[in-house]
Amino acid sequence: MFDRFTSAYPLDAGQPSPPADVEPLRQVPGLAELVTLAAGLSFGDGILRVFTEEEARRAQVLANRMWPEWAPRLRPVAQDWMARQYVLDLHRGAALLLLDPGAAGVYELDGTIHELLDTAAIEDPDTFLSQHLFTAWRDLHPEPVPAGACVGFKTPLFLGGPEAVENLEVVDEEVYWSIHGQLWAKVKDLPEGTPISGVEIN
Repeated sequence: MFDRFTSAYPLDAGQPSPPADVEPLRQVPGLAELVTLAAGLSFGDGILRVFTEEEARRAQVLANRMWPEWAPRLRPVAQDWMARQYVLDLHRGAALLLLDPGAAGVYELDGTIHELLDTAAIEDPDTFLSQHLFTAWRDLHPEPVPAGACVGFKTPLFLGGPEAVENLEVVDEEVYWSIHGQLWAKVKDLPEGTPISGVEIN
């Protein structure tokens, strides 16, 4: 399982930290296999990281703060290099969602975890992993991103920031989610096209 994905994005160094009991995870196709293979590790030089149980709980707190209307139906599974979370929607039979703090988007995904990684992410890596930005970023910044940090947008897409390397920076993961959550809470109910100025973060 995940042969195409691991061929394109090999596991980075380290030993996985799967849960003591993977049997409950087998209710979701591919989940037990993924965490057994890579919990606590990343693929492809950091392009995607699979959460440990503790990391998943922390990620859920961040997601719930930005989208409280979705709590407690979210169960994070993994995160890409830009802090976008791949999560299970427990109210839809553990279907997959992509949570994007930079775009303030919640996107429903088709298929299983295996289909996401071995098909969708391979056939359309720019959509599912922002491969085009990742390659351009790593050309300029070959050093690894520190633990607990991500590469995020200086000006979020939902405030008109460009999807470009010039708009990216290394930032603490929790700070990134917190700032974007506060910004999104202030602007989400404004009519489309409303000019944004003077937004403050408390």
